[in-house]
Amino acid sequence: MDIRKQLRERFDRNDAAIHDGRGYSDLTNDNGELAWAEAYILLAYMEMYRATQDRYYLRKLVEHFDRLLANRDDMRGVADTYAGKPLAGWGATKYTKGPWHVWIVHTGMITLAPAEFVRLVSRDRWLLSEFGTKAQQYRQRIEECIRDAEPYWRDGPNAGEGYYYSPHLQDALPLNQQNIMGSVLIEMWRTTGDHRYRNKAERLARFFRNRLRTGDPRLYDWAYWYRLNGDGRGSEDISHASLNVDFATRCIAEGIVFNRRDGERFANTWLLKVKRPDGRWAGEVGGDEDGSEYMPGAGGMWLVLCRVLPRLQAQELYRDVRRAFADKASLTAAEMVGVARLLRYASLG
Repeated sequence: MDIRKQLRERFDRNDAAIHDGRGYSDLTNDNGELAWAEAYILLAYMEMYRATQDRYYLRKLVEHFDRLLANRDDMRGVADTYAGKPLAGWGATKYTKGPWHVWIVHTGMITLAPAEFVRLVSRDRWLLSEFGTKAQQYRQRIEECIRDAEPYWRDGPNAGEGYYYSPHLQDALPLNQQNIMGSVLIEMWRTTGDHRYRNKAERLARFFRNRLRTGDPRLYDWAYWYRLNGDGRGSEDISHASLNVDFATRCIAEGIVFNRRDGERFANTWLLKVKRPDGRWAGEVGGDEDGSEYMPGAGGMWLVLCRVLPRLQAQELYRDVRRAFADKASLTAAEMVGVARLLRYASLG
């Protein structure tokens, strides 16, 4: 059977298996299921559309995201503990151990694929007739989410930088939690032309880039969390790091702070540090720990780099991730993104 057909059937079979094709879209985000499960399904639908040009996957995204919007906190009247009012977002109690709070990382995760949808539809006359009204609605809803994150935005701490502050942590958010919102800002800038979104994305990108460790000129290393006092210990795990890589890739594609040489260095982080000679994978971008708990899902997320890499390097990354998925029949939500990207970039195989 043709590899593309195999991958598509594999994706569709697993999609149908998760709550009869409804994924996690009927849930609220109390324990983070929308951010750390459903959001990946939405992202996978966008990748499947790019791979197949089949509107079926866009219709699936619309069905799911409509249910998520109906469960947004401001629709349900659930107040954020720190804001003192319901926000345009999806709160949780799991990560605060009690207080209801809309984490910016959750807003970013949940709205990223819909933001891609809005950008795609707004630029494609072929799609406007079916999806134009829905895209306009989603644009408004996503901008409401960005608006309600605005009180946590801070310029600094250094010139040209910016970050999101956490009222719960009383510090800057960890890098991945800021950067996924940066990805949303880039998509919305390209859709709306509003340079306020680009400016924030640029400041987030500079905050991230200025904290990358560059001891090895071939690659990058970085910590999970850089506090405002400058402390950043250890190396980021390869799963959360995929959100940093996603943001950097979008920045490269749009000419924001990062360039294609940076993309090659991020890819080398995987190929020279994460990928091990014994066929296994490290759990951290610095090459330490065991990465089996994150694989193959993390690898599938890192495939986003293929859009900005030289072909030979993209092929090496693709083939390593394909190997990780080889014996994986049943997929988690995050792993569905990987299968969709294996299909999208199948010509690299």
